[in-house]
Amino acid sequence: MADILIIIAPVFLVLLLGYALGKTKLFPEGASDVLITFVWYIAIPSLMFREIASRDLPQTHELLLVASYYTPVVLLYFCAVLIARFVFKLSAAEQGIFALSACFSNGGFIGIPLLDGAFGKEGVRLLLVILSFQSILLLTTTTILIESTDKAASVLGIIKKTLNRIFHNPLLIALMSSLIWAGLGIPFPHWLDRVLALPAQSASPVGLFAAGMALSGVAIAGDLRHASISVLWKAVAIPAAVFIITHYVVELQPLWVAVATLTAALPTGMVAYSFSAQYGGVGSRRAASTVLISTAISFFTLSFLLYVLT
Repeated sequence: MADILIIIAPVFLVLLLGYALGKTKLFPEGASDVLITFVWYIAIPSLMFREIASRDLPQTHELLLVASYYTPVVLLYFCAVLIARFVFKLSAAEQGIFALSACFSNGGFIGIPLLDGAFGKEGVRLLLVILSFQSILLLTTTTILIESTDKAASVLGIIKKTLNRIFHNPLLIALMSSLIWAGLGIPFPHWLDRVLALPAQSASPVGLFAAGMALSGVAIAGDLRHASISVLWKAVAIPAAVFIITHYVVELQPLWVAVATLTAALPTGMVAYSFSAQYGGVGSRRAASTVLISTAISFFTLSFLLYVLT
């Protein structure tokens, strides 16, 4: 158990440091947004490009990891939509935010340092393979759900907005460019590796600190029944389903099962909250509560899973 604490304690201590300093006046307002933008648009894409472009193209069996992860995640996403619709009687736009909050993992800020500490570079590489498809699948589906509520919006307009979100996603740009680089067999020079290493190495500490600062401005609000179901979905249902599929159905190797299960068990990312804010704050209080509560309890759930899986 001491080894588990050595892995997970630094992650949450840096997160708590950002949270505590975010409550002070040491940093100006909006500082967390600047740091998050740096990590999202520079640090993580640098890490992704460095890990993928310098290797051979991902093999077919690695796509099996992606399929075995997102099959239960997407299925449970639509189950969450049905719960929001028929149990909580939420609007279509709120259903999308509710499901996104219940399924979107904070892989960029918490997942990278956690899996790096647990499994090293190979764990991070597998995480990046999984994360490459998260925004494409979940944000695209949520965008379509929300845009479809606008009766004045045309099908062409919905497609245009959806594609605009996809092609402005920095992770997708980094993924496609690195795959093209690797596919063409272009040499990966040492100087480029050194240049990308600097922002890549900052992804974990800066991301954690920025996430903590962002959480310091979030408060638990809204209907806690809704947030509780989202948290239960994120912390229990999704990781359990991913483990069953990857371990018992597809029978992936233990490392891949562990990475997929831990990725599924990560707390809800701030993307769910910021996404709702972009649409006039629809479901934003519910999303904020889910992010805060799931992050708080993830210290215990992730510690348990690390103990079991490692």
